[in-house]
Amino acid sequence: MTRNDIATELCKRIPDLQKSTALHVVEGLTDILSEAFARGENVYLRGFGSLEVKTTKEKKARNINAGTTVVVPAQRTVKFKISNQLKKHLNS
Repeated sequence: MTRNDIATELCKRIPDLQKSTALHVVEGLTDILSEAFARGENVYLRGFGSLEVKTTKEKKARNINAGTTVVVPAQRTVKFKISNQLKKHLNS
């Protein structure tokens, strides 16, 4: 599902909402989430799940093409943990 698909679905569920406004809402939401993650904040959406910023450790990996060992630096990433409500909804 793309941003355009989400905006279209919003327009179907909210009759007076224009497509351009829905696209701005989706863009605004993604901007807010991106900025929160950049600040290291976690995002909790009740009934959906939580998005947590995690730091991975530096590790050694093998470049199979060159046959050498390389060091993958530590980095921050976002992990999603599904809520129990959504898990029940998916499995029902």
